[in-house]
Amino acid sequence: MAFFDTEAAISKDPIVGLIQEAGKDDHENKLTAIIGSAADDEGKLIVPQAVIDTAKELTEASINMAYAPSTGIPGLAEALSLETLGQKTSKNLEAAGVHRAEIVTSAGTNAIATTLLSCTNEKDLIITHNPHWAGYDSVALAINRKPLINFDILDTDENFNFAAFESIIKNVIATNKSAKLTILINTPFDNPLGKDFGVEAWNEIGDILAKYNDRDITVVLDTAYIDFGPEGKDYRRLSFLPELFKKVNSPNFKLVVAGTVSKSFAMYGARVGVATLLTSSEEEAKAWRDTAGGTIRGTFSNATRFTQEIVLSILQDAKKLADIHQFQEDTAKLLNTRREHFAKCVEGKLSKEFKLIKADSGFFSTIMISDKKVGNKTFAQLFYEKLLESHTYAPLISGQFLRVPVCGLSEAKLGELADRLIKINNEVLALN
Repeated sequence: MAFFDTEAAISKDPIVGLIQEAGKDDHENKLTAIIGSAADDEGKLIVPQAVIDTAKELTEASINMAYAPSTGIPGLAEALSLETLGQKTSKNLEAAGVHRAEIVTSAGTNAIATTLLSCTNEKDLIITHNPHWAGYDSVALAINRKPLINFDILDTDENFNFAAFESIIKNVIATNKSAKLTILINTPFDNPLGKDFGVEAWNEIGDILAKYNDRDITVVLDTAYIDFGPEGKDYRRLSFLPELFKKVNSPNFKLVVAGTVSKSFAMYGARVGVATLLTSSEEEAKAWRDTAGGTIRGTFSNATRFTQEIVLSILQDAKKLADIHQFQEDTAKLLNTRREHFAKCVEGKLSKEFKLIKADSGFFSTIMISDKKVGNKTFAQLFYEKLLESHTYAPLISGQFLRVPVCGLSEAKLGELADRLIKINNEVLALN
């Protein structure tokens, strides 16, 4: 009899597992390009002054060590939800007959995990896209859900792949005639592609979902990078939501927005987020805080009060919030400059087996590597093995997408990484 009864393991996560592997490497030539945190050219985290000042203010006033409620400190969930949705979108949802309920979570990962724990069971098939943030697979393993079902999110023109999206829905329904449709999508400016497919794409997604509105459909929207568009904060990013509910037009349709301040406020280790349920059912909305709160109570009990107080103080202070928005704008511009620099470094210098995906914004650049067979391995596998042999650590997502963290590397480091990629590309080509 085995002691462990879970498939979950840190080493199975290609990002966290790679961090462990890189940590064991003390070679002088090591180059690490893994962590998805915004850092300056010296590698120091970029943290808004409003966060630093608020933390000092609260500390000097005496830290409150009382338990925070499992649902979050009063007022925070609503404030976080409005900061994610925007006042106008929130009002338009209400006008469309959509009820809203929110709960504070331990950042975005927990918003997703809490939703899946509360709204799916072990037999349910969960759909997501390829490529996707590896943490989704870790969540599925940890909560004992089936392996995620993937559809290729990009068509040949790097637009949203509507044909693949509808095909995967049909396959899930064929697999289970009574299947619930649970769909996990990271947008806008996803990890790792940095794509924003826009309102028109969501109109067509709504048309597709409307064909299956006799089924229980739950969309979980991971908005971790929503505030890092080309110009930073834009409250119109989720303006498609009211129209989406009108198109699907079914009491069976629910959508949960997973929001976090890990990226938006650069509070990576603070672990503060929000899970906002949108539904046409008033009963479901009323039960959300109780049910999702019970899931939180039964896992980690409650999140830290101090970091929640920092976030609430900022959201209630117009000047502090303006500082946050300026940070988002400045950081987005910095990352886009780095992304353009990296593109110039590799442009025309990699073989046809590589394709630099055009990002709209976000924290990463991504190179799609050919999955053609070379012997008993793919070209991408051979390349990645050589990359690790050179003491260069960058995650390969879904076995084919090399994620480059422009968020955390200076232009000089990105140039060094580009040189290594080009050199190893030539070495792999010489093997064939």
